[in-house]
Amino acid sequence: MASLNELGRIIRDVRDLVDDAIIMYRRVRWSMIRFANNEPTIANNWVTHETTIYIAKSRRYLTASLSTSDINAIKNKIQELLRELNNIPEDELYVPLTHGGKPSQLVGKYDSRIEGNVDKLIDGLNDAIQVSLNEGSQRNAGAMTFGVEERYYVDSAGLELDDKASFVAFTIRAFIDDLTATSVSISNTLDGFKPKDAGAEAGHLVRLAKDLPEESMSSGRYNVVLGPLVSAHLYGVMTAMWFNAYSVITEMSGISKNDIGNTIASEGLSIMDLSSDPPSAFGSESFDYEGNKTMNMEVIRRGVLTGLLHNNRTAAKFNTTSTGHAVGNWLRPRPRHAAIGTGQLPSDIEAIATELGNGIIVTNNWYTRFQNVKEGIFSTVIRDVAFLVKNGKLSARVRGLRIADSFKTLLRNFVDSSREARQVYWWDSPLPGTAPYVLIRDLNISKG
Repeated sequence: MASLNELGRIIRDVRDLVDDAIIMYRRVRWSMIRFANNEPTIANNWVTHETTIYIAKSRRYLTASLSTSDINAIKNKIQELLRELNNIPEDELYVPLTHGGKPSQLVGKYDSRIEGNVDKLIDGLNDAIQVSLNEGSQRNAGAMTFGVEERYYVDSAGLELDDKASFVAFTIRAFIDDLTATSVSISNTLDGFKPKDAGAEAGHLVRLAKDLPEESMSSGRYNVVLGPLVSAHLYGVMTAMWFNAYSVITEMSGISKNDIGNTIASEGLSIMDLSSDPPSAFGSESFDYEGNKTMNMEVIRRGVLTGLLHNNRTAAKFNTTSTGHAVGNWLRPRPRHAAIGTGQLPSDIEAIATELGNGIIVTNNWYTRFQNVKEGIFSTVIRDVAFLVKNGKLSARVRGLRIADSFKTLLRNFVDSSREARQVYWWDSPLPGTAPYVLIRDLNISKG
């Protein structure tokens, strides 16, 4: 198991051979409990290691990732990278390693009870299943993942950092015959873990669908309410793809540098990245892969593009400072937790139907694919129960549909969001987010 001192010694040994060197090491001790047919079925425990290396010399750089903590393996990989450095072209975005303020650990990110009170977590899982059954579901399946992640950072400038966070993520899928509904609960602390709420929502949604007739729909544009699972996923993907400065520099984003300070979306839409929000924001961290202090970053404020996510490279290109978003790599800045601003819609699905009047409510999606990343043209399959709303009432359930539209529609046709938002994260939505229900006008829905 690598230690901060050992990693620092490796860097010191090669410091005279390079201009910059960084090692980021992650160790995750985690467990997963799967359940099906209302009963836990499989429980497993793992310890995973990831060592990521960056070395630069003469404006050339290379990176590598190893699934190990073995010190000799790390040393050998660095020597291999040193031999290869002269064979690659210079990086036009290269900047020397700099730091913007020394990070400190995010208070409240580690809760010892997550690893020390497993019985409490299991009780929560069982309670969620029972609550879902009480709401009317027939059976439930899903998984609960929990554990502790430790991060170590060392670089050739002499900076050494470490932090630690606990986590628990719970996904439940409720069934009635072939109808399904999904909900989640995620938290860094035991106090923030609300599995019963997830069970109640999944059971309630699937029971609502059971009581409705099924109706076929034609392709076309509809007023659509996106549930938190859907809005977190789509706006999170948009934030990751379009609102990082590297995508703007390489013209792989639908926005440009000139859009900063201008209106690009509906006045009601605000989006933030909560990279440094202890302890509530799942995925927030104290430092990035360049040793920079992280910060919460406002991306859109009431429809106006207020800023982009930066690492050292992109910040130099824009004549600004890093926002601490070198996440997982040194090339493309990334968000850690995309949060959509709340609005005036209710948070109860039947009350939302009243506000909607006529349209569709989508509770989940998966298999999002892109036809054109720069234009933000995507399609995503509508998963689980979806509701047709007529005259302010849930009138039917619909299936076999997909959303096929663009980021521009999500930006410009945003109407409102619910007064309450909640944290979302599951295996098909790997960027954590805080999301309300979101109403989009004239969203394209296709069959298939």
